[in-house]
Amino acid sequence: MTRTPQTIGPQITYFGIANAFGIVVTPISAEDGTPIFRRTLPQGFFIVLEARPGPSGKPVATSTFNWSPSDPTVLPDLQMVVSRPLGNGSTAVCDRGETPDFIGGVPAVDPPLFGGSQFAANAVNDLTCRFDARRASTDACTKNRFQEERFVNLASTVQFCTSVGVGIEMAFPPGDTRVTARVRDSLGQPGLPASIIVRIEPGG
Repeated sequence: MTRTPQTIGPQITYFGIANAFGIVVTPISAEDGTPIFRRTLPQGFFIVLEARPGPSGKPVATSTFNWSPSDPTVLPDLQMVVSRPLGNGSTAVCDRGETPDFIGGVPAVDPPLFGGSQFAANAVNDLTCRFDARRASTDACTKNRFQEERFVNLASTVQFCTSVGVGIEMAFPPGDTRVTARVRDSLGQPGLPASIIVRIEPGG
């Protein structure tokens, strides 16, 4: 009998979005268990993912950029892909706008793959390099009902958040875009992936 390998890396404790003020957005519904978040504008919000140690008990690792142009096995600890291109869909890696003439979007990887090809590894790094890891709840990009900076799930030990929110360079296309992510622990062991759907409905 073939035994399925156990996934022992970090557990994702929250995956969703927050508005420009850091207030968590409630999903409108779910599709096959995947929460759907509706926005009227394609930018101006935060993508937020939180995690805690999984069965391994090892700490959640926090790198958001780890890239080689010739080795698809080189990946960051936060690994995330989108089902449809964001912004202009540029395939340049981490062209996030350090200079005005060097800014681009993120290509799609559908079905979601975390590495396995140079294109997928590039796309993972291109998206996650736009995130920061926050290790203290009081440094969160999200706020509680008292307007205090706090993790969404108090069991989380790390929060990953888009550094300055989703800007025009990462604008989501109209309709549904699936965002899929997983996180590794300090030994490089990944946890189970999770997904959300971001639905852009102008005027909706």
